[in-house]
Amino acid sequence: MNFIILNRKFGILTIFSVFLLLLAGGIVRSTGSGMGCPDWPKCYDRFIPPTNTSELPSDYKDIQLAKRLKKAEKFAALLTKLGFEKQAQVILADPELYIPEEFNTRKAWTEYLNRLVGVLSGMFALGFIITLFKAKKNINRTKFWCGLFGFIMMLFNGWLGSIVVATNLFPIIVTIHYLAAYLALALFLISISNIYIDNNNVGLMKYKWFYFGLLILSLIQIYYGTQLRQVSDYTIKTGQLYANNILNLDSLGSQFTIHRLLAIILIIVSIFPVFLLRKSITKFWKLFLLAVPATFILQYLSGLANLKLKFPVIPQVGHVFLAGLVFGLSLYICIAIFSTSKKH
Repeated sequence: MNFIILNRKFGILTIFSVFLLLLAGGIVRSTGSGMGCPDWPKCYDRFIPPTNTSELPSDYKDIQLAKRLKKAEKFAALLTKLGFEKQAQVILADPELYIPEEFNTRKAWTEYLNRLVGVLSGMFALGFIITLFKAKKNINRTKFWCGLFGFIMMLFNGWLGSIVVATNLFPIIVTIHYLAAYLALALFLISISNIYIDNNNVGLMKYKWFYFGLLILSLIQIYYGTQLRQVSDYTIKTGQLYANNILNLDSLGSQFTIHRLLAIILIIVSIFPVFLLRKSITKFWKLFLLAVPATFILQYLSGLANLKLKFPVIPQVGHVFLAGLVFGLSLYICIAIFSTSKKH
């Protein structure tokens, strides 16, 4: 059995499942289903969610609230031991933490399906790590360690998912959970990628640090995007963003200004290599490079649609998914260029 080929296949499946997780997570977030299942890993203490309140005990709210608070207190205690006492106090002081969750069939099943995607992702990752160790002697050391840490990151993010639920979608934890998925994606992609720049595309090698900088800048933009989402949730809830049915962008503060500015910069900057290299690279790489600014533009338009149309589901999900896609494209280009540099 060729474990190297098998490992690569499991790696591809794992990466594909992480993208599915980003998509499913976007659906959960856009439909407000994050607390559809107030416990973890079960849903209302069941492996399969109920379909009606009548299937739950009369005091189900108190039961689930007690479980949530117990887990939140344990996590706060852990943060305190690690020296993050202030953050622990902020979590426990959040008034929404103490509000019982009302059962909603649609939200419960939306969150449950998200968790099923997570389980599928975990199974692929398990197959990946088993075959990784089987093929260890024939795998580059960097690729091995990236694969191992990618698997560890998947486990960490799975645990973090339970903390997201326990802390009632506490914003900072949600942000870390989201960014950790990107880190896992990056590690798996580095581990399985075996792409190089051939002699017909050597002009691309001049843009080694350009695309590395573009990747870092896109990560910064993603970070500000997660912060902006928290701000927009708050301004919608308090009626500031659409006061008198008029869009008030000033209520979004500096997070929106920075996020929008970075989006425009990324669109403009990512077009330059496509234009400058259009005659010196093959069609494959030309289309690949073009996909980066095209995805940035689509993401920008989906962001505008969110603001103008009051955050409908499709633009919300699209905005999150496109962020993951453009990150993957940029990282793949970087891997190809840096891998080729090591050979010369």
